[in-house]
Amino acid sequence: TNWTSGAALLTVAQQCVGKVPHRCGRTTPSGWDCSGFVQYVCAQVGVSLPRSSGAQASVGTAVNGIGNAQPGDIIANSTHVGIYVGSGMVINAMAPGTYTGYSAISAVFSGGYSIRRVL
Repeated sequence: TNWTSGAALLTVAQQCVGKVPHRCGRTTPSGWDCSGFVQYVCAQVGVSLPRSSGAQASVGTAVNGIGNAQPGDIIANSTHVGIYVGSGMVINAMAPGTYTGYSAISAVFSGGYSIRRVL
């Protein structure tokens, strides 16, 4: 595992917190949805991802259980995706009317999710 890359990905994600509004279907720092945010952040560290959260839930390498997740891993299911920061939290583009920010995994993933390591 390349910890440096995970840290770099997380640094890019953290720079977006509180600054970028949620915009459905958008993929740039002027506004994005959850998968647009993750796609953009990963691109900044050289990782190309598909556009939808469902497709992002199958990229990279599967991580078995949140206890094995590392900062920079992607948490995703068919309806939402975020970037894991540790302690059960993700950075994500949550909903219209909000800005990119921190959320508890339990608050934004009502069902199952996959943990994917893309670095």
